[in-house]
Amino acid sequence: EEQQKIADCMSSLDELIALEAQKLDALKQHKKGLMQQLFPQEVG
Repeated sequence: EEQQKIADCMSSLDELIALEAQKLDALKQHKKGLMQQLFPQEVG
């Protein structure tokens, strides 16, 4: 019983970490897009 509670807690934490990682990736992509708009690639 106790071990099951701990296992469930760990599983929930893993899910939260995965979701936060997805958010982080989305923010990084957003930042990349903004940087490209602010500083367009110079031709040459």
